[in-house]
Amino acid sequence: MAFKILVVDDEQDVELLFKQRFRKSIREGDINIDFAFSGEEALAFLHEPGSTDIALILSDINMPGMTGFEL
Repeated sequence: MAFKILVVDDEQDVELLFKQRFRKSIREGDINIDFAFSGEEALAFLHEPGSTDIALILSDINMPGMTGFEL
């Protein structure tokens, strides 16, 4: 079973960086990384069925709208 991570950042380039850095672990099924680009999007994702198995949330602190602290 893959370790599930949710990355929340308003800068969409972060997705490419994470996918490049952890490509081997993703390919081997060790981790699964989902991305949200705002606090509001992250909350919507977390309310979806099947999202309760997220093991770790990495969030930017300074985002427009909802901050990482508010999330």
